[in-house]
Amino acid sequence: MEEQQKMIQDKMIDCRRIGMLCLFLSTFLYSGTLIPSYGNVEWKLEILSGSSLLFLVFSFFFYWRSSKLKEKL
Repeated sequence: MEEQQKMIQDKMIDCRRIGMLCLFLSTFLYSGTLIPSYGNVEWKLEILSGSSLLFLVFSFFFYWRSSKLKEKL
């Protein structure tokens, strides 16, 4: 039983770390959309915005998963 709790605790920590990494990547990519030289190239702006949104969704998913694991513990 104690081993299972340790495994859940480790998964919860991993989900938090991955969520934080995705949030960092999302803000980094979003800051790339604010650079004026890329504003002229439409497809680069769309790629940066889309990937920023995707990483933000991943971040919310991993934080949600972490909270569900915490309830399970």
